[in-house]
Amino acid sequence: MTAKQEANPAKLASLIRKHHAAGNALHAATEPGGIDLVDLFVHAYLLWQAPSADANQALKRLKAAFFDWNDMRVSLTSDIIDAIGHRYWRAGDRVAKLRDAMNAVYRREHKVCLDRLRTLMKKDAVSYMETLPGMLPFVSSRVLLVGVDFHSVPLEEFGLQLLVQHGAIPQGMSLSEAQGWVSRHVKAEEARDAHRALTAAVDNMWETSPPKLPKSATKPAEMAPPKPLEEARAAARALVEAQLAAERAALMAERAARREEMRREKAALKAREAKLAKGGSSKAGAKVADAKSKAKAKVARPAPKPAKAAATVAKGGARKR
Repeated sequence: MTAKQEANPAKLASLIRKHHAAGNALHAATEPGGIDLVDLFVHAYLLWQAPSADANQALKRLKAAFFDWNDMRVSLTSDIIDAIGHRYWRAGDRVAKLRDAMNAVYRREHKVCLDRLRTLMKKDAVSYMETLPGMLPFVSSRVLLVGVDFHSVPLEEFGLQLLVQHGAIPQGMSLSEAQGWVSRHVKAEEARDAHRALTAAVDNMWETSPPKLPKSATKPAEMAPPKPLEEARAAARALVEAQLAAERAALMAERAARREEMRREKAALKAREAKLAKGGSSKAGAKVADAKSKAKAKVARPAPKPAKAAATVAKGGARKR
């Protein structure tokens, strides 16, 4: 029997009903009316593998810390982590993916804007999102569902784990397979309610049994079991510190390369100035020598004989005689 045949739609519906009320309570905080697509895009990255309350607060801190999203795009990863908090779950990994995707949007649109998604057909919009570097299936699906109203049910790794524990899907089903299966078994008009319910279910997991950093975030069999919160925070801090150390090393290398480039430019400039100075002195010497030779030639040239005047005088004397 295949994994798809073993999946249980009735248990999926049961899990959604169980957290339906809590999901509706998240509506105003996680899906405000008229939300900007880039705000939704950033919030989706913050909501991935994190409690919704933390994601909402982190979004507010980012908007307060930076002038606009382009300002955040060109900021250091460490500055963004400072804004959302070093204890934020998988802060370094999530911020790195967010910046990669945001830079790709800027290269496509020449600004940080996703309004073009509303003008595309569903196939093209899905391709646009999924081909962004650093893109996560959960982020792509959530932006298209909430922002563009395309039928999809976003699912992240912890939601997948809950579906396995509830018996809705079997062990071994991949994240992409599970998201496709859930989307097929949820009606289009019920997709947002199902997404909110699954979000509420993940929030409940964070409150009752916080997870530790998973070794692999694709299949439920590879998901690590929960562990104490302090231990999870220590792992997250170690990850952030390693990333900050790598960023500092890269920054030092960049500064050293700039100093070497400036040194070479100064040396080349001095060489050109010396060459120009040498060429100028040679030309000046040649001009002086030429002037002196012309003066000597002028002095040595004999004065012209007054031949015409002498002939006139001789002619006049002959007439007198």
